[in-house]
Amino acid sequence: MKTLLLGAVAYDPKVVPIWDIIRDYANANAEIFGCKLDYVLFSNYERQVDALLNGHIDVAWNTNVAWIRTLHATQGKARALVMRDTDVDFTTKFVCKKGSGIQNIADLKNKRFGLGSMDSAQAAIMGLYYLQKECAQDVILQEFDSPDACGRGKSDTLKTSSLSVVRHNSDVGKHGDTGRSEFEILEAIKAGELDAGSIGSSTWIRILQEGSYPDIESFWTSPGYCHCNFSVMPKFDSKLAESFTQMLLSQNAKKDNPVIAKMMQMEGLNAWIRVGESELRAYDIIYKAMEEQNLLKNTL
Repeated sequence: MKTLLLGAVAYDPKVVPIWDIIRDYANANAEIFGCKLDYVLFSNYERQVDALLNGHIDVAWNTNVAWIRTLHATQGKARALVMRDTDVDFTTKFVCKKGSGIQNIADLKNKRFGLGSMDSAQAAIMGLYYLQKECAQDVILQEFDSPDACGRGKSDTLKTSSLSVVRHNSDVGKHGDTGRSEFEILEAIKAGELDAGSIGSSTWIRILQEGSYPDIESFWTSPGYCHCNFSVMPKFDSKLAESFTQMLLSQNAKKDNPVIAKMMQMEGLNAWIRVGESELRAYDIIYKAMEEQNLLKNTL
């Protein structure tokens, strides 16, 4: 019986119990689904994408950025199998301090705006894309500096004609999974060092639930796009792909099992879903943004 080797990125200690649970579930039900599972952890998504492209792993749990780089490297032939229900209709939120007078993108003229890690779709790539799209006459990147950013991780400032865009390049290689750069942005807004910034909808929901930034509000939300998926190469065996898919989908009916429920809670999903045409189309806007920002190449 084939043992599939899955790749995931170690962005947080919780990923170990998450993949242990999924592996153990797959192997306990191997006779039902026709395959076993093991996993390896990578320190960054660039190495994981490289491993998938070179056949060292069978399946990769990819961010949207890693998926698009895989898609680009395979001339659009890579396949996405399964994602979380929470990976659908993901959005980027622009946030500011309450009472700042910022109500829309046009109000950002002559302001200081924070972007997250350069490889984070939610905190940087889509934020920059829509800044340029919505006020192209005001956001023209002219210079590139590297200030200290008050000691909160490596940052870069993009000087524009009327908007100072500050990058918080924390945990590059994790594609925004740690969320560190988004919280740096929130802290900088709170401290008055930024007027506004870009974060992901999952971080926005988290801080609303926790009540941790009561003085921060959202003034703009992007159109929806998709986040993570399980990616395979074009020639990956179709029967094994379906076995892997069915194994994951079967967990949706096991949420009364405390172990499965724990895994889903830690991984941030209510259900696994099959990737369809609508989900694939929702990556198109990120592909366009990455192409414009010269981010399609998987650079190790």
